[in-house]
Amino acid sequence: MSKRQKRLERLRQNPNNVSLSDLQRVLEDYGFLHRKTTGSHYSYTYELGEETHLFVVPFRRPVKPIYIKQALKIIDRIVEERGEDEPDDDETDEES
Repeated sequence: MSKRQKRLERLRQNPNNVSLSDLQRVLEDYGFLHRKTTGSHYSYTYELGEETHLFVVPFRRPVKPIYIKQALKIIDRIVEERGEDEPDDDETDEES
């Protein structure tokens, strides 16, 4: 299991205790782009099909579970559309 898959699985197993940095890393793994942060909200864009969508997460410690669950649903849709288990990135996750 790759590091990306492990990070995603940690979010699935415990959505009640996720830091914003952990969520950001998983979102970036699956092609979300961080937009300019305004106030206390972090904005991400992602493409699904030919449409670009916006996903907004308020800054809180830890991130509320509802935002984790929404992110997981979006990631599942992205993976389903691509027809693959791995993110789009070609980066290897081998440990040195």
